[in-house]
Amino acid sequence: MYYYLFSMSDDDLDDFHINDERCRAKLFDAMKADFETYGPVSKQRVLEAIGFILSSHDLDRYWRAVVPHALPLDEVEDKLGYLRTLYQKLAGNEPPQKEYGADVQLINDLHDIDLRS
Repeated sequence: MYYYLFSMSDDDLDDFHINDERCRAKLFDAMKADFETYGPVSKQRVLEAIGFILSSHDLDRYWRAVVPHALPLDEVEDKLGYLRTLYQKLAGNEPPQKEYGADVQLINDLHDIDLRS
């Protein structure tokens, strides 16, 4: 979903500030457009992963699965707000409050995001 950022020129990336509301709104609009091309299972997995990270109360542990670190971006100042707003943009509603239990883990590899227990 970060094609928008990966397709930017170096100059555009220099002008992109992830904590700026206008920049973030453009990013989330592009992410929503990408998200809409996904099938139902992929959409569900993305939303479950975001929901899991929000429910984990350990954003630092899972943050690398959220924002691509291969790009020279500023540190997101409000990580919780970023994830909630992203979830709302993608799903059209608030993220559910859900406890996943200690046996659930986030699997984030090159080709897939999934929750497994």
